[in-house]
Amino acid sequence: MSSRPHTIFPTPHLVVGQDRRGRWLVQDDAGLIEGAFTTRQTALSFARAESEIHHAPIEILETPLTSHLFH
Repeated sequence: MSSRPHTIFPTPHLVVGQDRRGRWLVQDDAGLIEGAFTTRQTALSFARAESEIHHAPIEILETPLTSHLFH
């Protein structure tokens, strides 16, 4: 039996990477979480915090990300 409460939302998958402007982005695959940061370290800190809240795995991408919120 799982100790995690049942939810109607799937577990998000977080990705960390840079956009073409050099900002570090953290996004989930559902488009509900996004943060833009000036350093990799702050992006990873945010991703870790969100990962703990949402029990989400984190993946660091080499390909550029496109921000959905920050243009």
